[in-house]
Amino acid sequence: MKITFRRRFIPSLLALSVAVPSAAALMPAPSSAAPGIGISQEQLDIVRKYAKEAIELLNSLSPEEKNRLRQMRDEVRTKPLNWWRDQIFQNPQAVEKMKAKGVTPEEASAMLRDMLALMYTPEDTIASLLAFKKNHYRTWTKIFGTEFKQEDLLEFAKMLERQVMADLVMSHMLNIDKPLDDMISDAIARMMQHGKFRKLGVKLAEVGITTTDVLEIRKRLVREFDRNNEVRDIFISAFARKNTDIVVQPGKLSPGKEKQVTLKVEFPGYFTIRSGVEWISSNPEVATIDKKGKLHAHKPGTTTISVKIKGVLIGEKDVTVEPDKGNKPDKEEKEDKEDKKNK
Repeated sequence: MKITFRRRFIPSLLALSVAVPSAAALMPAPSSAAPGIGISQEQLDIVRKYAKEAIELLNSLSPEEKNRLRQMRDEVRTKPLNWWRDQIFQNPQAVEKMKAKGVTPEEASAMLRDMLALMYTPEDTIASLLAFKKNHYRTWTKIFGTEFKQEDLLEFAKMLERQVMADLVMSHMLNIDKPLDDMISDAIARMMQHGKFRKLGVKLAEVGITTTDVLEIRKRLVREFDRNNEVRDIFISAFARKNTDIVVQPGKLSPGKEKQVTLKVEFPGYFTIRSGVEWISSNPEVATIDKKGKLHAHKPGTTTISVKIKGVLIGEKDVTVEPDKGNKPDKEEKEDKEDKKNK
């Protein structure tokens, strides 16, 4: 296995956890910078860039993937507020602490519900963001004040995706058999308990919600809305498509020949992976590929090479096997023979 480092991770939106508020849910469009909201021009520039990346990611989804997100959004919206309240406030003390901040359980429940609905909205992104801010800005401010700002949450989401994708890649490189959802939970817990994002955990604790509570809420919501991890995998695959590439060793491929296939990954550094992932050929009669990424050509035709990590489709690439020319020398061989003859 060959590993090289080239450049640092390029952040983009990946909504990995339904328990942590979506970064997209708190991204205001430039026109939302109204008096009292307290967003500086520098912060707006950061948000604009992040919003652009988020929209690009959503636009990269296939029609089928977008339709599945809309189905999820509709499921989220149809749940009554009492149901959402039961997911958040299983500890009666949390209700009292939230009320002490001037926030009713219904307000907090509506904010979480709309965050998730927004996370699964693949179109009208800016309009949806503005509507969310209009409806929930006061609730957010009462809970988090100014100690944990909206741009901090954007950074949290970017760091979370970096943590999870790094864990995902390294688990295969080191042959660590750990479920993907456990990696997500571990990344959330690490970030909320250490470093600059510890203040998120502190603010939630002030309203009676611990890190353990956050992870339990996440599990309950996943069981309810995404039992088969279908939507989770859509986001992971979309992120991976922007940050990975399947590379086939250059040159023509003809029956009986072999070529090395590698997965190039741009998060968190720059990796080239040959083994430890699942390689698949859609047309084994044309070519097969082994567990180390060695492509074996059998007959002329085209096959699609896919790669998966922890069962999640990371990328695809079409490979063509060209007819064998037999004993007929190609152009380069002819030129070499002519050069030798002339010498």
